Amino acid sequence: MVDAIIDAINAGNYQEASELIYQLKEEEPDNIWVPFCEARLAEAQGYITLANERYRQLLPNAVNPKLMRQIRQGIERINQQENAQRQTALNEVMKESGASEMGILVLEAIPNELKKTASQKFGQIMDVDPYTARLQLPSRSWRLYRTGAIGKLNFQAEELGEADIPCFTASVSEINRLQVYRVLYIESLEPEVTVVYEPKKGQRDIFKFQWSAVKQLVEGLLPLFEECVDIGLRGKLKRKTETLDYAKIWDLHLPDSNSVVRLCDQQYRFLEGKTFSEKQKARDGQATMKESWQHIIEFIAQETADIPVWSEFTPFGESAIDFRELLKLINPHIDLLRREDTPWDGAFHLYSGLAFSKTFSGDK
Repeated sequence: MVDAIIDAINAGNYQEASELIYQLKEEEPDNIWVPFCEARLAEAQGYITLANERYRQLLPNAVNPKLMRQIRQGIERINQQENAQRQTALNEVMKESGASEMGILVLEAIPNELKKTASQKFGQIMDVDPYTARLQLPSRSWRLYRTGAIGKLNFQAEELGEADIPCFTASVSEINRLQVYRVLYIESLEPEVTVVYEPKKGQRDIFKFQWSAVKQLVEGLLPLFEECVDIGLRGKLKRKTETLDYAKIWDLHLPDSNSVVRLCDQQYRFLEGKTFSEKQKARDGQATMKESWQHIIEFIAQETADIPVWSEFTPFGESAIDFRELLKLINPHIDLLRREDTPWDGAFHLYSGLAFSKTFSGDK
């Protein structure tokens, strides 16, 4: 009867095939060919998702070589059909204005208990095996996963979202359009916050804003490297680069003006502007930079107590610094005293810009 069912399906006689399947199910309810025929009929009628699920559920339990071969053939036909439909849809997306612009795809953290199911879906969408997919899905923070044409990345992000895999995209130009004010010091707090910033090296200007305009904060640590001399094997001297300290950096996001007010402990002029502690301007060494910085940050935190803080830059940065060519396209707006450039500066500005884009892109 199975051959008769398949012949009816191939001939387009779906009503006849359905009746024969029902008859076979009544006579042999445990016959594994019954769910196969149901999957084959669903495929022929265009219910691709249902057919694919049925085929994949059957495959682990199939022992008959003929049945296994036909299940695999069904899965392959569906894959080819889905790939063709997907490519057609992608081609349409890539015709849209700006679709070829450079973009970024970021994966968001997903709980470990959901990774098994998510990795299978992720592997199918991104064309990687489930084991690799599981390793690529982050558990605790964002991961910079892929760069390329923003149209294609948006298309993939939509597919991932439908599969309950959290992610988002942004374009490089969107990150670079942010106006960044590199603060030298806070001049005053009334009637509004006035900061003195450095538009270009050696220049000064002022920027004013209300605390109510600040909608979120981003904090991070940037490594400060130094070349050291070490004694290697057989007493030979060798030079190596080590992280000796970290620069503390805070960004205040002002979406209404598409701007970022950036403070860094290595660049802040503690002896100028507003005093946040009695010792801050003492020139006898009473106040350390660490103490003075802490007082400023505590004050800002007090004024912005009800807004979110993005604070997972380091794990994101570890994934981002491998994308050296991308980071070359990012203007970091960070001017620390360094012997040579480092991708960490661009990685921080990218993290801050992505946080800005993810939160406020729909508001523009």
